[in-house]
Amino acid sequence: MKKTNANQRQAAILELLSKNGAMKTTDLAEHFQVSRETMRLDLLELTNQGLVKKWFGGVICTPPETPDSPGIIETTVIDERMTRMPEEKTSICRKALELIPEHATIFLDCGSTNLYLAQQLRSLSGYTIISTSLQIINTLCGSANKLIICGGVIDTSILSVCGTPALDFLRQLRTDAAIFGSSGFKANSGPTGLASDYSSIKKIALQNTLTSIVLADHTKATYSSPVQFADWSEIDYLVTDPAMDPQALERLGDHTKVIFA
Repeated sequence: MKKTNANQRQAAILELLSKNGAMKTTDLAEHFQVSRETMRLDLLELTNQGLVKKWFGGVICTPPETPDSPGIIETTVIDERMTRMPEEKTSICRKALELIPEHATIFLDCGSTNLYLAQQLRSLSGYTIISTSLQIINTLCGSANKLIICGGVIDTSILSVCGTPALDFLRQLRTDAAIFGSSGFKANSGPTGLASDYSSIKKIALQNTLTSIVLADHTKATYSSPVQFADWSEIDYLVTDPAMDPQALERLGDHTKVIFA
């Protein structure tokens, strides 16, 4: 990689985080071929500017604020994720539906790929869909499916419910399939999420399902996020697109069944 000065590097860090959501400090240092101390100083400067915040051994971008709604993520930020790799995500979701029995009870995780799946489920009927995601429930309103939303505290960074009430509610439920997204798994032994509180939701949903499925396009194998919510051996299926790195596929295939969309 071409040598960069601190200003160039910090701008590039923000660009990476906007794409990946979160990254570990060690991965950023490796990416930019600098020492961990240099990267720590870069991240400290960005933190002081309010552009990033620390997150479980790594950093995430600070959500943009509006004058009228400080601290609330603008819908355009979340909608932007829906514009990434739409064809791949659509194909992944279609393939995932083949793994789910008709009229099944489903836990549907938050995230852009699962929102694509919700759009496809909207035209179907007879399913019972459990979710903590406000966007997913909103997408499915008006469909001929039974919808169950967990109660609790809303995490505005992901527009999803989390916290003890949601966990207690989910512990009572059993599902035919739990469908998860992932925030990257390059340096992990399983799929990850960004928020520790919400990862607890994923773990309970995983414990209480017959079939566990992760939906992830090939780019998720190129970066890591802070909080791992499962080992690949606990996941029945990873549904992805054929462009995933062969070395990553070989590693994943030793622990879970990989299905191409």
